[in-house]
Amino acid sequence: RYLSCGTDLSKNYTTMRAYTSQQLKPTSKSKLFHRCTLLFATVTCITYFLGIIPVCHSFAPTHSHHLVHCQTTIQRKNNVISRNIFRELIMEDGEDLRAEITAIEKPDGLDSFLQEDDRLCVIKLHAPYCKACRAFGIKFRKIAMEKGDLINTAKEKVRSGDARFGAIDYASNVKLCKNLGVKKFPTVLIFRGGEKGTGGGRGEKLREIVCKQSAVEDIVGEIDELLSMNGR
Repeated sequence: RYLSCGTDLSKNYTTMRAYTSQQLKPTSKSKLFHRCTLLFATVTCITYFLGIIPVCHSFAPTHSHHLVHCQTTIQRKNNVISRNIFRELIMEDGEDLRAEITAIEKPDGLDSFLQEDDRLCVIKLHAPYCKACRAFGIKFRKIAMEKGDLINTAKEKVRSGDARFGAIDYASNVKLCKNLGVKKFPTVLIFRGGEKGTGGGRGEKLREIVCKQSAVEDIVGEIDELLSMNGR
């Protein structure tokens, strides 16, 4: 009995092993797929190492990209240095003085700014995305240092100038800029200070200057002309 039982088990085991090997045996389609995959990977590796396929420069920076990055870094450092030098242009008894430029942030802020006194009001309109506006900002501060009020680090007024200076950001005052009719940035508007309707053209716009390369000379010339007409 045991011999027959053992014989039967061995036959079953042999039959099951043959069936399993037949099921796991790869077909012709799977062989072809694996061979194509292996061939494609081999060709890709060979062409990559031989330099036939160009590498994406976005992920593999070249020497030129390194030079551009270095130049940009140096330029940023120079800008920081120039700003630090600019802040120390006017020194009096060891005190750092800066130009007072009022930021007009509310829609009714322009009227409030103009009504403070009867001096000329020089207002810069700029946009945060405008590169020319950022470059002109340094020049505008120099004009404000020469013609406007000066304050110290404690924001105390040290000197009263012939004109007052302000700035309007287009991003926070879109409606105001449209009401003023400004279409290009940066633009400088010159107003006569004072409340409207009090005579002498107070509160009215006198000049509109679209800032180009010669903008500094134009603005200073207009301010001097208006001051001479006003007897200052």
